[in-house]
Amino acid sequence: MGWATARARARPGSLARVTAAWIALGLIAVGLPLLAWWVGGRAFWRRLRPGAEPDTYRAVVRRHGLRPAEAAQVEGAVTWGRELADPRLRAAVVDWAQELQRLAEERRERWAARRLLVVLVLLAYAGLLGGAVLRSAVRGEWGPLLSGAFWALVWVLPGAWLAGGPRRAIERNSGPPPES
Repeated sequence: MGWATARARARPGSLARVTAAWIALGLIAVGLPLLAWWVGGRAFWRRLRPGAEPDTYRAVVRRHGLRPAEAAQVEGAVTWGRELADPRLRAAVVDWAQELQRLAEERRERWAARRLLVVLVLLAYAGLLGGAVLRSAVRGEWGPLLSGAFWALVWVLPGAWLAGGPRRAIERNSGPPPES
């Protein structure tokens, strides 16, 4: 009786574990690269168009001659809808925000079918939420519903606030600068 045989008898199932480990290593070593090669060859990747949308940040910085600190100020004003005092930066804010709105409108037109699908999914979700409210009212179980409403607001309100940033930035930076 050899050493391997004695060891295999000492631990039942150890040969199966070792075999499974070698098979797993073989699948990782051979299967993973083959999977990556196969996924990389799909037509989906050829449809992607790098640079299809212009680099708005770089274009605005170049067009208005912004330094890095000024570009950060302008970006913050566009994102959060803040008002700036410098007329040159105000013009850059309005330019950048209008460009973002134009790109968003083009995207909306290009993906109209997806937008309809999202609206339908949101309507279905609202129906389910209405059913949950009704069920909670009948059973008197408000805890899970209030928790769900809280987390929905935590995720939705900041997104809605950020979405209105360019519009607020245009409103606040279009006219003459504020008197300081």
